[in-house]
Amino acid sequence: MITETHLRKTFSSFKIRNYRFLWLSDCLQAWAEYMELVVLSWLILEMSSSPLLVGLYGALRFMGTILSPAFGVVVDRFDRKLLLILVRGSFVMNGLVILSITLVGTLNTIVILVMAGLLGLSKTFDMVIRQSILPSVVGDKNLNNGVALARAGGDVTQMIGPIVGGVVLAFLNVKASYGIIVFLYFISLFCAINIGKISPNQSLRDLDVLDNLKAGIRFVNQTPVIAALLALAVIINLATFPIYFGLISVLAKEVFSSTSTGLGFMMGTYSWGAVLGSLFAGGRDSSGRIGRFAIGGAFLWSTAIILLALVPSFVISLPTLFVAGLGQSICVVAIAMMLLSLTPDNLRGRVMGLRQLGVYSLPLGLLISGTIAEIWGVRAALFVDGLLGVLLVTACFIVWPDILKARSIRECTES
Repeated sequence: MITETHLRKTFSSFKIRNYRFLWLSDCLQAWAEYMELVVLSWLILEMSSSPLLVGLYGALRFMGTILSPAFGVVVDRFDRKLLLILVRGSFVMNGLVILSITLVGTLNTIVILVMAGLLGLSKTFDMVIRQSILPSVVGDKNLNNGVALARAGGDVTQMIGPIVGGVVLAFLNVKASYGIIVFLYFISLFCAINIGKISPNQSLRDLDVLDNLKAGIRFVNQTPVIAALLALAVIINLATFPIYFGLISVLAKEVFSSTSTGLGFMMGTYSWGAVLGSLFAGGRDSSGRIGRFAIGGAFLWSTAIILLALVPSFVISLPTLFVAGLGQSICVVAIAMMLLSLTPDNLRGRVMGLRQLGVYSLPLGLLISGTIAEIWGVRAALFVDGLLGVLLVTACFIVWPDILKARSIRECTES
């Protein structure tokens, strides 16, 4: 039973003004991104009928992760709010370019792929900044709650964005869809500008990327639980995230013969499960063994993907997608909670940069999944992804068993 005390704890971070503006900016940003994802993925399929190109599009959106360690050094060196404003402005510019090309009628797959690559740079930088800035906004007391609510907001927009994108694309056109996307990016920028003064981070003495990156790596080597979390981040991006960022659109169109509206509802159902997972995590604190949630969520996520490869119809796929989203959110929130709580403020940018470097396995996973789907079909790709997830997550907690006991800063660092 959900009590009033539990509800207050779940939403406690909203009492902080700066957090409300940051949360709203993040949500609008995510809404635009997910709407953009479903619109452009569908357009690529209609233009080329190629699952491999859909996988390539998804991969390019994350190619900037190779530079995430350098981004982490920059985030630890300069004003994080200013960096957030600049990078959110770059999303507006990217959207305006695509909208302009659409209005003159020259949008094609080459343009979409090139702009996706540029978006990937902004997306990676944005992820490092917003994860690093969060502890300064909410403070240590509300850190876990702030992480969970941020994820829940992203999950809600992950649910709304694809549905809106699919419906607008089906009943209006690409121009209307992209007009909404640019508007959302602009309002997100406005909210970021309105974030007030926050506590400054401890600046680095210089911008020597290699030396500062070594300092971050030394910290990871000295903290086994952090190493386990980064390894788990690599695993889920390689094996489980490709379902949402590539394979789900192919499954909707080629297996279930669905429209873009149906794709939007599939992605929305997945995201509804993720919302509940985030809210569940948001009501917890570090007194529980959060590491078990990271591993358990990853197992649930991978198993649901295996089941999705076997479902016979669109209707039955929906509860399976719901479970996959639930597992995803529990896993991802637990990883973020522990990484931010275990990392000193002056190292957070670099550790979050290393965390985002783990996302580089997502483009690889998308390309592998897209190739398998192209040759043997999307069901085979889903089955391989889910099975790979189960095997690699098992290997992760065998190599780093301390992750199952991780619960607080003191206990993790002393183990």
